[in-house]
Amino acid sequence: MPVIQIDKKYLYGLVGASIDDKKLADQLSKLGFEVESADKDHVSVEITANRLDLLDAVGLARTLKNFMHVSKRFHYEIEDAKPAIEIEVDRSVRKVRPYISSLVAYNLDISDESLTNMINFTEKFCETYGRDRRKIAMGFHDLDRIKPPIRYASSSDSSFIPLGGSKEYLFSDILKNHEKGMRYGSIIRDADMCYYPALSDAEGVMAFIPILNSERTKVTTNTRNLFVDITGTSEFAVNKTCDLLAASFMDLGADVKKVRIKYQSKNIDTPLLEKRYISIPIERMEREIGVAIGFNNIISLANKMGYEAGAVGKKITFRLPEYRLDIIDDQDVIEDIAIGYGYEYINPTPIYYFQPGRLDESTVKNLQLSDIMVGLGFCELVNSYLTNENDNFSKALIPEAQNAIRMKGSKTEYITMLRTWLIPSLLKDLSASLNEKTPQNVFEIDMAFRIKDGAAVESYKLAGVSIDPRANFNSMKSVVEGLLFAAGIKYELSEYSHNSFIEGRCASIAEKGKTIGFLGELHPKVLKNFGIEEPGTGFEIDLESFYSKR
Repeated sequence: MPVIQIDKKYLYGLVGASIDDKKLADQLSKLGFEVESADKDHVSVEITANRLDLLDAVGLARTLKNFMHVSKRFHYEIEDAKPAIEIEVDRSVRKVRPYISSLVAYNLDISDESLTNMINFTEKFCETYGRDRRKIAMGFHDLDRIKPPIRYASSSDSSFIPLGGSKEYLFSDILKNHEKGMRYGSIIRDADMCYYPALSDAEGVMAFIPILNSERTKVTTNTRNLFVDITGTSEFAVNKTCDLLAASFMDLGADVKKVRIKYQSKNIDTPLLEKRYISIPIERMEREIGVAIGFNNIISLANKMGYEAGAVGKKITFRLPEYRLDIIDDQDVIEDIAIGYGYEYINPTPIYYFQPGRLDESTVKNLQLSDIMVGLGFCELVNSYLTNENDNFSKALIPEAQNAIRMKGSKTEYITMLRTWLIPSLLKDLSASLNEKTPQNVFEIDMAFRIKDGAAVESYKLAGVSIDPRANFNSMKSVVEGLLFAAGIKYELSEYSHNSFIEGRCASIAEKGKTIGFLGELHPKVLKNFGIEEPGTGFEIDLESFYSKR
């Protein structure tokens, strides 16, 4: 979990109430966070990964004020809907960072402490939620040094004076020689771009996205009006990050205005600050928390946790805080009410029965197969069931299956479905270890999922992949034959066609005329899609017959 370091004087000033180190640690503990260390001037707090709004001292102070009943603010709205400025988005950025949001904040009083907090928040936020700037990157600029029109586009090599510099550098030179360019340059190269994404105004480049800002628009303690850009690969994440920042600047007393984002097909005014509501039956909340709280107390606890709430019949309707990125459904709201109530006041339910533990039958059989694969020189991996259509289908050159189980309301393009087979997961693992020596032999025994007759079906599969300059059909065939012989499965191999494998170098594995798997040499395009340059082979077997025979 991320740890943030905050200037204590600055934090306590934002809270605006009598508070000391001991009280701070106590209040944060009740909220589920921990003070890692504290000295005369600073305090380090460990923040859970879901509460991204607390990576900022302003957000942390906001939550403490609500929780301690110092003050409450539930609404973050921009009354003047007219955008203060516009950004034209060129179609050339679609391949690398297609989305951008922005805001302007007028009449800011920026101190050394608040400037340090903004910089630290930006770095920590982009490192965690932003996945080291791959998903989200943001930049702060002095609005008074910007001359519209503003344009977000990819272009050939350009030059500008980077932040902290005194002379101009080409984008290409920054990627090769600058600390930030060497660290984040792969984000652009991985997107297979021959142009460089940049944010520019009438004076020239404002930012080399997502690498480095310009020295010309540098923010200092003399800055009074701020321009903020957020770019990324997820429109939801970009827009919600903008909402979060808008709330923080409003809490600092700034006059926040919208920015019009002009895409090719639509215009969006950000920050959105959309009103979102969730209604939950009182009986359900009390049952899940385990305490009879009462609707008046629930509303009070909701206010304590930053929600505006009201009773409608037998339900409580909650208005979700605009700055919260982590609230997906009613379960998140119920958890917040439990935190507000206090886990120390909730009596645990005793367990009145005892059942000795033992391994499930399928686990025993999976362990047997695992031992066989290890004996054949393979290393076992464990992956998440969650994936996306690009990894599961597109990169593997197979059409999307209609019976795949897809996620409703996914907030990221990286997690949109349950995997239908295991080989793509192994290839993704191997793509992250390209610098390791070959051969690399890995396998996994776990579940894949599909819909059958309208119901979700899960089935255990065994898959193995070998990356080796000498990899060929016969080498993988000998592995599979050794596995099936040791497992006691009588099999037949026949010529087989599969888009992920080279035609003529793939075989089906059948038992009593029923196909239970396949093996062969992986197609070069599949390997390239996963960033693998060496030849590779693989196999995958449905374990249903193995379970039924043993």
